[in-house]
Amino acid sequence: AALRRLSKREHRAEDRGPSRRHQATMAAMMLQETVKKYFRGFQHRKFHESKALGCKMSLGVYLPGAYETESKIPVLYYLSGLTCTDENASQKSGIQQYADEKGIAVVFPDTSPRGLNVPGESDSWDFGVGAGFYLNATMPKWKKWRMYDYITEELPSYLQTTFPNLDTTNASLTGHSMGGHGALTIFFKNHQKYKSVSAFSPICNPVNCPWGKK
Repeated sequence: AALRRLSKREHRAEDRGPSRRHQATMAAMMLQETVKKYFRGFQHRKFHESKALGCKMSLGVYLPGAYETESKIPVLYYLSGLTCTDENASQKSGIQQYADEKGIAVVFPDTSPRGLNVPGESDSWDFGVGAGFYLNATMPKWKKWRMYDYITEELPSYLQTTFPNLDTTNASLTGHSMGGHGALTIFFKNHQKYKSVSAFSPICNPVNCPWGKK
């Protein structure tokens, strides 16, 4: 059958891209909590209101199969790099296989607050949204950018309440790039709080590169 020619109205609708209703539906789907089977355990995506950051935060949590039968599951925090979200490492790394074998939970926090609408927060890929560097900001304009407090204080408390079989006192840190920077600086300031630290290609001397000057 011959293809029907689009009307002018349909052409205009196509030019405008997805409808507002479609965009709203897609946005709602992105904020849905999910649970997926990975090996013997489950990958959770959760959302919660953060007092430290003043916004809703997303995070991934992989619970190994041992979570169902043991009450003290150790925790590994995986801090992602620039421009990442909580989903990058959980979807691409395959770390769940090894975490399940060792009986370790893996927590994937987001890399910054989102939706605070601070002027300039999205102007650069390496500063602002997706680039919180796991630090507490010191400038008044960025007063809600307190990723250090979020990772070290608020997130462990949330995990204890939400997943009571996790042992957040038996925790370690790892990260990549900006997340490696976060893992190292958080560990060195709180070595009594974590069992170990490791980092992949970390930003470890930012004062002598453009990131430190921003």
